[in-house]
Amino acid sequence: MNTLCKVIAVVGLTIVALPSTARSEFRPSAELRSACMGDAMKLCSASLFNMDSLHSCLQAKKSQASPKCQAQYDAESKTATKR
Repeated sequence: MNTLCKVIAVVGLTIVALPSTARSEFRPSAELRSACMGDAMKLCSASLFNMDSLHSCLQAKKSQASPKCQAQYDAESKTATKR
């Protein structure tokens, strides 16, 4: 496995693991992580290791995210607001 693949694998695993270990309020679902992982890596790479920072970054750059990510983000935001 080349170095780039190893880095991508580590970042991907970190994104998946963070929601269960981070002490933040924001808890993305598996669907949101799946829909937005590429966007998070592309748009918010400096924020990948802090869930609150990543959430803020994705909110700020949502208009630049993929349509799939935007739709899932909107759906989860509406659900969170109802709670």
